[in-house]
Amino acid sequence: MSKSLSLALLAGAFAAAGASTASVVWLTITPGAHANGMGEAFTAIADDATASYWNPAGLALADSGRHEITLQHSNWLPQLADDMYFEYLGYARNIPGWGGIGGNITFMSMGEMLETAPGMEDPLGTFYSYGMAATVAFGTEIAPGASVGLGAKFIYDHLYYTDEGKGTSFAADLGVLYQIPMDRIGLGGAGDASIGASLSNLGPNMSYGGDSEDNPLPRILRAGIAYQPFDTQMTQLRIAADYSKLLVRVEDGLVDELSENKWGVGAEYWYYNLLGLRAGYSHDTEGESTISGATFGAGLRYGSFQFDMAFVPVDISLQGSGKYNKKFSLLVQF
Repeated sequence: MSKSLSLALLAGAFAAAGASTASVVWLTITPGAHANGMGEAFTAIADDATASYWNPAGLALADSGRHEITLQHSNWLPQLADDMYFEYLGYARNIPGWGGIGGNITFMSMGEMLETAPGMEDPLGTFYSYGMAATVAFGTEIAPGASVGLGAKFIYDHLYYTDEGKGTSFAADLGVLYQIPMDRIGLGGAGDASIGASLSNLGPNMSYGGDSEDNPLPRILRAGIAYQPFDTQMTQLRIAADYSKLLVRVEDGLVDELSENKWGVGAEYWYYNLLGLRAGYSHDTEGESTISGATFGAGLRYGSFQFDMAFVPVDISLQGSGKYNKKFSLLVQF
């Protein structure tokens, strides 16, 4: 296919996946099978090595003195192509007396495509499109139960092999997280609760071949709440809800603009800290079509290892017989 047609199909695929008119829309893909199985509601939790994505303030809650690494793989929209996939590597560690440090590397393969020229039947060759981003982050407690976080990232987008198909930018992520003092508000013994918020991808437009006029980053505002009614040696239950909004071109009226958003709710149940079951629901109206449906997931923990899997809905026009995007994660502590 021609270069212009190929890139149009890429843009259409991500629009169908719930993206907006932003560039590098693969930055909106949520990492971590743990979070995805819970309806993609993790902003007020952010307690693992995906915290640098969801809410860098959560790094302050990382296990003290331990390194934590998470790896995720998922084939992206396998209904369209078999060489589109998403990879995520995350890291977190708490430094006693200072806070938590972390980061992530994201890689998005958009596949190999044929390049043709008008009037020519034979292809000129093939080209490969991909994107990657690297983030470093820090979170610390500034008051009892209150944490803040900051992340910085570099972004590279390789849509085509000429300069106008290569883009770069940098961005910052901000986050806050507050553990609600249940005893102080007269709810002692009712469990634990937290609220959180984050702003992601705050930076200049992507510059492709020196042109950054119409290539905004997918700047995301997230807010969430989480509640853990009980946490015993035998069982643990956690419930969470998230709301997010893309801040790209806020030109419509307030009511219309707020109607385009994404929200999710979910729950996680652990039995003897060995087997976790997750379920949730997500609803996304940010793209050209609405994506909504149930999410499912499970986790298996053994010693310092945890394996997670999740199923999240795709656009109904692609879904056909009820297909989901499948996500798999491995978490290691040492």
